[in-house]
Amino acid sequence: MTNKDKFEKWCSVHPEIPLFLQFDWMQIVAKPEQWDVAIVESGNEIQAFMPYFKKRKLKFEVITVPPLTPYMGPWIHYPDGQKEATKLSYEKKVMEQLIAQLPKTDRFIQYFHPGITNWLPFYWSGFEQSTRYTYVIDDLSDSEALFENLQGNIRREINKANKNLTITECDNVSVLHELKEKDYTSKKQEINYSSAYFNRVYVKLKQKEACKSWVAKDSEGKEIASLLLVWDADSAYYLAGAVDPANKNTGAMSLLMWTAIQFSAGVTNAFNFEGSMIEPIERFFRSFGAKQTPYFEIRKTNSRLLKLL
Repeated sequence: MTNKDKFEKWCSVHPEIPLFLQFDWMQIVAKPEQWDVAIVESGNEIQAFMPYFKKRKLKFEVITVPPLTPYMGPWIHYPDGQKEATKLSYEKKVMEQLIAQLPKTDRFIQYFHPGITNWLPFYWSGFEQSTRYTYVIDDLSDSEALFENLQGNIRREINKANKNLTITECDNVSVLHELKEKDYTSKKQEINYSSAYFNRVYVKLKQKEACKSWVAKDSEGKEIASLLLVWDADSAYYLAGAVDPANKNTGAMSLLMWTAIQFSAGVTNAFNFEGSMIEPIERFFRSFGAKQTPYFEIRKTNSRLLKLL
């Protein structure tokens, strides 16, 4: 039985595993030859695993994250009743074994799930770390309290958009991708995945009943903004969204985000905005009353040429 076979079997009976670390997610976002998984096991129990995605960039081989994948890193299964000191020793042991199984590449860069708070074994193995931030609403049970917790400008935008816009569910993500391309073009940037790739990911997630997309239309029926939400047993995640650059002041994205938060309360426990280190985006996410939550960017450069570059 291969590591992938063991990984698939383990994920099938552990729904608490975060969406982006699951076997099915890796199958959706990467070709079979692009990814593998390191596993630490004891008997028939998996103690830890770490999926990884490889690609070539110019002449270099890199372990990184697939498109549309905000988090990866290790996942650890802790024995019941572990003391804190024992837990840290256990993390050190299994992380060292995971690191030893990673293939030698020119560069490694992953963004660890916020649930991973100890990266010391990676530091001791020569990796470096930067702290990044996401924003999380960890209790979705009280809709009125959530709305009151929004900053005043967001509440006003939602109320304004409710009067002028119509929000409908969307059966595809072509509109979202087109809006995203328009937005990126206005910023002279490029999206790192194609429309066909985006649609394939959406269709696969739809089959798993793990995603939903909405579109905002103006009074003339023009589609001016769209959002894609995904979720697992613990949290919903804002995976992608875009608004027509000419309609940024309509409150469309605020209303779409509020729609997604309200929907999430019926399918999971928390809402993760996926964060951003870009100041205006960070300010927008923070305005929804979410809690700032750190997560790690872990990297290591083995290539001498890349180090020089």
